[in-house]
Amino acid sequence: MRTTVIFIVCCLNSICQAQNYNLSSVDRLDVIAWNVEWLGDANNGPSNEPIQMSNTIKVLKNYNADVVGLCEISTDQAWIDLTKNLPEYGGVRSTWTQTQKTALLYKKDQFSLVYQKHILDKYSYDFASGRLPLEVCLKTPSNDTFYFWVIHLKANTGSTSDKVEAYNRRYTAALALKTHSKSYKNGVILGDWNDDFDQSILTGYNSPFWGFVKDTLAFVSATKALSDQGKKSTVSYSDMIDHIVLTSGFKNRVIEDSVLVLNPSSFISSYGSSTSDHYPVFVKTKFPVRRNAQVYEISDDHFYFDVNGKLIVNGYEVMGSMVYDMWGRVRVFENNVYFSDLNRGLNVVYIENKRIRLKIVK
Repeated sequence: MRTTVIFIVCCLNSICQAQNYNLSSVDRLDVIAWNVEWLGDANNGPSNEPIQMSNTIKVLKNYNADVVGLCEISTDQAWIDLTKNLPEYGGVRSTWTQTQKTALLYKKDQFSLVYQKHILDKYSYDFASGRLPLEVCLKTPSNDTFYFWVIHLKANTGSTSDKVEAYNRRYTAALALKTHSKSYKNGVILGDWNDDFDQSILTGYNSPFWGFVKDTLAFVSATKALSDQGKKSTVSYSDMIDHIVLTSGFKNRVIEDSVLVLNPSSFISSYGSSTSDHYPVFVKTKFPVRRNAQVYEISDDHFYFDVNGKLIVNGYEVMGSMVYDMWGRVRVFENNVYFSDLNRGLNVVYIENKRIRLKIVK
């Protein structure tokens, strides 16, 4: 009796028409932190809100990151308009009372939302009088769990004594967040930190974030490299104040030379006055984030495994495939063995780190 295969696969757009089933693209998690400067508030930041919104959408679509931490989403309508025009993203926004809210966008084909909440409320004053970290838990289709903390720390403004007080608040807030996040394996802290990682923007002071830099077992201070290179993350000032820090699960996963300050000026006219006074900060990591699967039902005569266990689809090899059973054991098949020879139930194929499920049904 012929069986039918329910073929659940990532990134095969047209199973019948495609001539090359190479799924060898490297699995990555690309992250952006970006302060969008009073988005939605015509009285602050860029005054032409429709242009600012249009440019913001254009920037996000152009860079196409998997996860984006945003600061200063300043009205409900701005958040509605932003997410409506980015249907490929899910999103959550902070709910505290301050106008300049933080938010997280995530690709819906990679993640589902587990929860969002504000944390460390007993340090509310240190977190800029109520701008508490937005903690977001996301899960991949393969049940990997990731945690993101979007922050917007106290700005370095006012008199000299005000700036010293602001520095102390950033220091205390960072210490509290470090203590909280240290035990999470796959975590990302991102946003507007309002200070630098090599030394403080407050003259004569060490970086308030030196605890992250020193603790190399628990944290990867990815954007410190930009500080060391003398880069800047704002249009008008010379320091890096927007940062991305990752927890221990990302150790040795940051892709070399991928930590960048992005400058959209090449495709956004008058970027600093029309869009934001901050540049997006970008990090690429090597991480097998699984896409949500599409389902295909295909009869067994379209597929077989060769003697080396390679998956053959309509006569073409799917590059890099290896076949495992549900106990993780490698399955090697003789030439031209069809799916009818597989066990009924769930089989798993790994294609260049992309997990594909093959469910054999009668």
